[in-house]
Amino acid sequence: MPLSHIPLEDDVCDVIGKAMHGLDLSLAQLAKITNLPEGDINAALTGQHDADILKQIAISLQLSPSALIGLPSYQPKASAPDGLVRIVSPFGHAGVNAYIISMGGHALAFDTGTDPAPLIEYLEQHQLVLDALYITHRHHDHIAGIQSFDKTRIIYPEDTQHGQTEKTCSGNKLTAIDVSGHIHPARAYHYDGLSVPVCIIGDSVFAGSMGKSPNSESYKLALKTAKENLMTLSSNTVLCPGHGPLTTVGLEKVHNAFLGLN
Repeated sequence: MPLSHIPLEDDVCDVIGKAMHGLDLSLAQLAKITNLPEGDINAALTGQHDADILKQIAISLQLSPSALIGLPSYQPKASAPDGLVRIVSPFGHAGVNAYIISMGGHALAFDTGTDPAPLIEYLEQHQLVLDALYITHRHHDHIAGIQSFDKTRIIYPEDTQHGQTEKTCSGNKLTAIDVSGHIHPARAYHYDGLSVPVCIIGDSVFAGSMGKSPNSESYKLALKTAKENLMTLSSNTVLCPGHGPLTTVGLEKVHNAFLGLN
């Protein structure tokens, strides 16, 4: 699918709603903090995007104003390097992503999506030996097809520690990264064996947004792990989220309302 046709997981309304939920703010409380009428905030939450109002909301929610205002036109210019394949199965409007990294006839898979058939079909068509299946987190849409891999080595988030590294059959490094917050535990997996580094990140970060956290403490943790463990990777690292298009660390530092610098 062309990059321009892959929808973002979240729009402006989603981002504002996730931030409000993470900060445990009601509409009335946000109106008081921003000194805006509730009607103006409701308008922003229903798709009426006035830049001045969005700026005030963003500042009050500790979001990047420029990233929030620019989100409707954001489409990350990131593509998969050779050896990385995104497999999409049905879920919501943008689907759910699984990934395959392959080198020399061997493959590593990351999550299963809601339907394992496309993943299995790709492995068979390309005659790839699946060495292991890595799970970013245990939400159902990411592991619904797990029963189809009962003869495969499966690594769950709780099986690894942050920074734990293993060598793959190709001799390259795969490193587990803690991205807990959206759910605990959660892991991203950083691989250094392709033309650019790639990191499969589950629902910790999306292009322009991040996964919803269940409560305010989890939200703080999600921001901390994303900023400290993902945004410190090299800017050209390709980020492979659980939903929506690929992006990069450099792009998200500018365009992600939760992680942007201004």
